[in-house]
Amino acid sequence: MGDKKGDPEGRRLARHRAQLLAEAARVARVLQVLAERAGFDGAGIAAVERALAREEQNTLVRGHGRLEPRTRYKHRSGQPLFEDREINLLFADESGMPGRQPHQPEDCFAVGAVAMDTGQEATYKVAADRVKSEYFGTTDITFHEPEMREHTGRYEFGGDVVRQAEFDAAVNRLVGESDFVVFGVGIRKRAFEEEFVQQGLDPYLPFDVYALAIHLLLERYVDYLNGQPRPTTGRLTFESQGPKEDAIHQREYVELLVRGTQWVPPSAFRGLLEPGVRFTRKSGSDAMELADMVSRDLYEWTRDGCAAQPLRWGVLTRKIYRRDDMAMGKFGVKVFPDSDIRQLIEEHRAVADGAE
Repeated sequence: MGDKKGDPEGRRLARHRAQLLAEAARVARVLQVLAERAGFDGAGIAAVERALAREEQNTLVRGHGRLEPRTRYKHRSGQPLFEDREINLLFADESGMPGRQPHQPEDCFAVGAVAMDTGQEATYKVAADRVKSEYFGTTDITFHEPEMREHTGRYEFGGDVVRQAEFDAAVNRLVGESDFVVFGVGIRKRAFEEEFVQQGLDPYLPFDVYALAIHLLLERYVDYLNGQPRPTTGRLTFESQGPKEDAIHQREYVELLVRGTQWVPPSAFRGLLEPGVRFTRKSGSDAMELADMVSRDLYEWTRDGCAAQPLRWGVLTRKIYRRDDMAMGKFGVKVFPDSDIRQLIEEHRAVADGAE
């Protein structure tokens, strides 16, 4: 029975119970493996695990509403490389620091991403070069946040506020007229640590903030790929952070393809994504510039409680991926945790749904 004041329908209690059931099922699975290694018949333990999983699903329905089955993903073959598939490019960049910094008040971390095909990428490069030539006399520069919105460095234009405003408008037109789809994740680090890490309630979530952001981002991206009219494979590119950092991100990505998540089976990730991540550096006119803009706006939106309007948010909102009721991974932007600000996010989803 729910708390009439804060949880009238018992949804929060149902989600909490589902988390406990998931943990119990995981323990049962470990027990079964250990028992079978010892030569003990684990059939009875396996039956308990299946019963726990069924009850978890029933409880999740009460907590979230109707859930789509994990089998909804289209599996055309066991080897995507053997198919004549379209390639969709996903460029991802970050804003903020994934770890808690003891001497910094920063409490959020964001990963922003843009999806496009190869033709759209080439069109963007031509258009971006045109803007750079007009305002800087060269194409050998890379747009970068937050310098652009703060008008620092080359974007100061010698203090000419009129020129600054013209440049801002030109970049907004460039973003608005470019063809891409927006994805992103904003992590509220303190709330995540207090609600999930310290209590250890959700066995499906990684405790590393960066890994969590990638999990949530790619759940949404594969939902998008799964709905494409032609068989499509996603190719993910990160901005390079350094040899060690890139290796860690590659490991986290591969782990996702091997193990999957609570809502998406590993076979769906393997069937819809390339088996490895690519890395690049920002150089010239590159679609990574757009990911940089998305990540900065998403960072500011998350930082300000999802109530602010960052510089390009009005333009980017119209490009966010959305499908059907936009729940449970069918909306391209996720803020986590969101229990205390969910109403603001739902209002934003409604605006995005009516933006076109």
